[in-house]
Amino acid sequence: DMDDVHNASITHLAVITVPTAFALAQQLHKGGKEIIEAVAAGYEAGARIGEAINPSSYKYWHTTAVVGAFSAGVTAAKLLGLTEEELVNCLGSAGTQAAGLWEFLASGSMSKVLHTANANLCGIRSARLAKLGFTGAPAILEGERAFIRALAPEFDLNCLVKGYGEGYRIEENSFKPYACCRHTHAANFCVELLKREYDIRPEQIASITDYTYQVAKDNVDAPAPATPYGFKFSVQYCIAAEFLYGSLTEAEFSEDKTGAPEVRRLMDKITVNVDPALEGMYQADRDRWPHRLEVELSDGTRFVQQVEYPFGDFHNPFRWDDIHSKFFSLTEGLLPKGQAEELACRLARLEELEDVNQLFPAVPDCKSSFPPVKESSIA
Repeated sequence: DMDDVHNASITHLAVITVPTAFALAQQLHKGGKEIIEAVAAGYEAGARIGEAINPSSYKYWHTTAVVGAFSAGVTAAKLLGLTEEELVNCLGSAGTQAAGLWEFLASGSMSKVLHTANANLCGIRSARLAKLGFTGAPAILEGERAFIRALAPEFDLNCLVKGYGEGYRIEENSFKPYACCRHTHAANFCVELLKREYDIRPEQIASITDYTYQVAKDNVDAPAPATPYGFKFSVQYCIAAEFLYGSLTEAEFSEDKTGAPEVRRLMDKITVNVDPALEGMYQADRDRWPHRLEVELSDGTRFVQQVEYPFGDFHNPFRWDDIHSKFFSLTEGLLPKGQAEELACRLARLEELEDVNQLFPAVPDCKSSFPPVKESSIA
C-alpha cells in the first residue's frame, strides 16, 4: 500500500504496468526509452477505462484489478510490437479475464495483492496470445455484453477518447507517503497540519469528526478492523495513529501498534460523516478526495483543518528527495544500502539504457557498461 494512484480513475497503475514492462523488457533486451513508452501507454489505457466506469463500479469492483488486465496488456503489447489488429485481440482477451472484488475488505484478507499479480499475468498472457494469432472480442469495452456495461451501473464511454493527444494520464499521477488506502490520505495530512500549528496532545482530545465524500466513507469508515491489513482501510485508525505515532509507515500497521490501548481509545472518539459540500467537490472534480477534520478538546477548544490535495498528490507533489527517501525506506532490508543508492542513480537515467538488464547490479560488467552517477546529477 505504498503504491501510486491516479485519482480520477481510482487506480494504482504502477503496480500493473511497471512489473509487466520490466519483466518483458528483460526477456526481450529492450531499452529504457521503450520501457517508459510502454508504461505510459499502459497508464493511458488503465486510467481512461477506470474513468469510464467510476465511481459507480467501485462499490463491488477493485478498479486496479479489473482495469489492470487492460493496462498490463497494452504495456506488453507495446514491448512485443503488436499490430493494431493484434492489440484489439489482446484487449479482448484481457477484458474477458478481468476480475477483482472488494469483499476482501470485510475480513482484511490478502486478495488485493493477488489482484495486481493476476492483472499483470492476464496482460502478458493476452499480448502473447495475440502475437500468436489468438483472437478476442473486438468490442470488449463498449459492447452490449462487454466490460463497461457489466461492471458499471453508470458509465461514460466518452472517457475512453476525450482529450486524447492533449496530454498524458501518467502526468496526473500521485504517490503515497502513507502505507494505507489513499482515501485516508487527506485526513492523515489534516492531522500533520494540525500538529504543525497547534500543540494537540492525544489525551486532550474529546472527539474528532471526519467529514468527507461518499466513496471514502464507503471504503475506509472502519471503526473496528479485525486484522493488521484491515487497519490500512480504517480512517479511524489512520487518524489516531498519526496523532499518536506521528507517521504511517509499514511499522505503524504491526499488531503491537494497531492493538495498543491508547490508539483504540482514540479510535472510539472518531466518527466519519459525508459532507454534501465535499461530496459535491468530489463529483465535480474526481481528482479531489477531500477530508475536513473537526477536533474538539476536553476543555471545549475546537480545531478545524480541511485538505483537498494531500502531500504526494500531483497538485502537491513529491520532490526528488522525497522519492528517494521513500525508495530507500522500502528497499531497507532487501538491498544493501550502497546497492540501493546505485540503483536509484541508474533509474534516474533509465532512458539512456540500451538494454534494461544493465540496470541491475547482478548483471556482469554492469558498472562498466553504465557507470555510477553522482547524487548531485539527480537532485
